[in-house]
Amino acid sequence: MNKLVKNYAVDTRFPGVSGIEHLQMLQIRSRLAEIETTLTSKERQVLTEADQRLFANASEFWAEISRFADLAEERQRLQPPPEHWWWYLDVLAQLPELPAQEPSPAEVPA
Repeated sequence: MNKLVKNYAVDTRFPGVSGIEHLQMLQIRSRLAEIETTLTSKERQVLTEADQRLFANASEFWAEISRFADLAEERQRLQPPPEHWWWYLDVLAQLPELPAQEPSPAEVPA
C-alpha cells in the first residue's frame, strides 16, 4: 500500500489531534491528488473512505486547525485548485447538515 495513502487514512481517524498535524494531512492529500491516477483500486478505495471521514468530520478538523492557522490565508498562500476541497474545511464546517434520506421503496429489500 502506498505510504501516503496509509498515512492519510490513519490521520483522518483522529480529528482531535494537533491542528499542525492536520495541516500536514492536507498537504499529504494534495500530494495524493497529484498521483491519484497511479494508485491501485484498493488504494483508491482507502483514499475514498478516508476522504469521507475527513468530510464527515470537517468541523472537528477545522476547529483544531484554526487554533494554529487560518485556512483562508493558507489557501491564499498555496493557491490550491478548487477541486482540492480539503483546503476548504472551514467552509464545509459551516454548511448545514443534510437530513438523512429515507430509502426509496425501490431500494428497500423485499
